[in-house]
Amino acid sequence: MEIRPALPPWLSKIGLQKISKVWILLFLCLALYLPGISSLPATDRDESRYMQATRQMVETGDMLDIRFQDDSRYKKPVGIYWLQAGISHVAQSLGVPSTERIPYRLPSTIGATGAVLLLYLGFRHLIGEGAAFVAAVFLACSLLLGVEAHLAKTDAMQLAAIVAMQAGLAQIYVQPRQEGLWRSRLLFWLGLGLGMLIKGPVAPAVATFTLAWICWKERSLWPAKALHPLPWLALPVLILGPWLLSIQMLSQGQFIKDSFGNDFIAKLLEVQESHGAPPGTYLLITPLLLWPVSWLLIPQAWAGLRRAPAQLKAITRLASAWLVPGWIVFELVPTKLPHYVLPLLPALCLLAGMGLIHTGQQGRGAKGLSAWPQRIGVTAWILSGSLLAVGVPTIYFWASGTISELALLVSALCIATLVLMPKLTDFRQRLLASAAAAVVIFGLMFQLILPRLTPIWPAERLRQIIIAEGAQSLPVAIAQYHEPSVVFNLGTETQLTNLEGLISHAVSHSEAIVIIRSNQMPVFRKKLPVEITTKRIGQFHGLNYSKGRKLALDVVRTRKL
Repeated sequence: MEIRPALPPWLSKIGLQKISKVWILLFLCLALYLPGISSLPATDRDESRYMQATRQMVETGDMLDIRFQDDSRYKKPVGIYWLQAGISHVAQSLGVPSTERIPYRLPSTIGATGAVLLLYLGFRHLIGEGAAFVAAVFLACSLLLGVEAHLAKTDAMQLAAIVAMQAGLAQIYVQPRQEGLWRSRLLFWLGLGLGMLIKGPVAPAVATFTLAWICWKERSLWPAKALHPLPWLALPVLILGPWLLSIQMLSQGQFIKDSFGNDFIAKLLEVQESHGAPPGTYLLITPLLLWPVSWLLIPQAWAGLRRAPAQLKAITRLASAWLVPGWIVFELVPTKLPHYVLPLLPALCLLAGMGLIHTGQQGRGAKGLSAWPQRIGVTAWILSGSLLAVGVPTIYFWASGTISELALLVSALCIATLVLMPKLTDFRQRLLASAAAAVVIFGLMFQLILPRLTPIWPAERLRQIIIAEGAQSLPVAIAQYHEPSVVFNLGTETQLTNLEGLISHAVSHSEAIVIIRSNQMPVFRKKLPVEITTKRIGQFHGLNYSKGRKLALDVVRTRKL
């Protein structure tokens, strides 16, 4: 049965019924995700690796292999690189420099926006216009998706593919006798194929967990059979197969070994790259990942799960299947990063949207429900907002040694949100206020605060020093600071070496740039041949935030007499 209730009165009061909700969501996403997309420097480590590998694809014209300098990069499939390379190629043909971040980040911005719109469009006929709209707003305003929308990585675009995949599955599961199910099957298998091309096993894992749960609940395999695996399985095979076969041949079988064995499976078995955390970590940090909408989202999701109308039980079961088994697995996996749970958040948003619209919530819990989810949601929301209010100016002062008026402004806005939100009498007004808070606070952080925190952006500052000297055409070598952002900012041919390598670099070029730790300058000068002169053209003092260490670098121009 199709659920399409009339628009809630609160939407009518603010005139939103006169505007397509797709446009509202689009404008909201643009307001959230565009600020900072250009001004935010290249981040370490993953984003700079993706951007540099994409740049080398464009430079070499080789769209098959994935390389970072001379090293193969066989951790993720090629999908996101192709998207970034396509936009970057067009941008460079228009005169945009290859170090401009926008072309590489646009796929993530598009992916985050697409995920929000697909959540609304894919589920509005299943849970109702109002509930789907609220769910999409929840997802759009979450801090985690806002971060991923600004970074040139796989996660935001993968989320769009997974939402499309799950929307197709939901339509088949909830309305199995509806005509035209081939469209839903196309949506599922297309989303699965694109998800695999972008990030390999994650999309199949989410689909498998969801199907296994609902088949167990149904005590039947009919949901899996309704997808018609044969012949539809051919679609993801056609999407991924040709490139996968080619890269396997080119790498002599190394790609699957590295991406599936050394990356995916290894993270399931042991802590990788010091990113370990105990079970329960995601439950603990989720209110922060969802801030500022976590106050509404957490208790409303509980209400949607426990008190959704009978005609919504099927979609509630599917949302639970999407959320619960995957969440348990992520909690048990020893390697943890915040964005790992991003593919599961749309299910939480769907439950919250149903809870908010369909259970008669008024901010105090639905009739017959315990008040403890509401208390947990409010407490977690207050703690998360307080953490941001204290953390933003504190981190700025720790990194720069100065007090930032903008950081204090963000702190004040977070505090104002915590103080004023409870004074709103209608919980739906709080949703709108939360969206406004997200736009303003996140906009200030991404557009103004983080880009101005120069001590944490060594590579960006080193590039500026070299450009100011007019030496951007000279070969560069750098010792000890070997983060990927250095290669992206200073060029593909940048040598990552040691002290002896710097000396060899200076000897082998008539003019060159060497970047060395300040305390090693006397040794460097002493070991150089007498016919090579040095000129320090700049210094950097700051932090290598990837390792949490202070950093002092000298930028030196060498010349043979």
